[in-house]
Amino acid sequence: MSDAERTVSPTTTEDTPSVPGWVEPALDSILATLPFAADKLAPFRASYLDCLAGCGRAGDLDMEHDACRKGLLRALTDSVGLAPDAARTLEQQLEKLELDISAQV
Repeated sequence: MSDAERTVSPTTTEDTPSVPGWVEPALDSILATLPFAADKLAPFRASYLDCLAGCGRAGDLDMEHDACRKGLLRALTDSVGLAPDAARTLEQQLEKLELDISAQV
């Protein structure tokens, strides 16, 4: 097979949207405070991280973070029955995380 016949496949050095490396462990610590198993939260965690990774780097970053956070809170409330008090606490923790992300951009 010649080089021209080989299919192109992405490498680990491809530019893809991602969050800074410290965000995932920080989010895991936040989610560990919730009364749900990690495997139950995994799809919500992944969706939130994907949303954060897709946020731009411009002045509307806070608005984009807000949308990600609200989406996560709504999904957790609707799908696993996150209590209102827990939702408020989680929202505050996520806001802090997002501020830390914004500060490093």
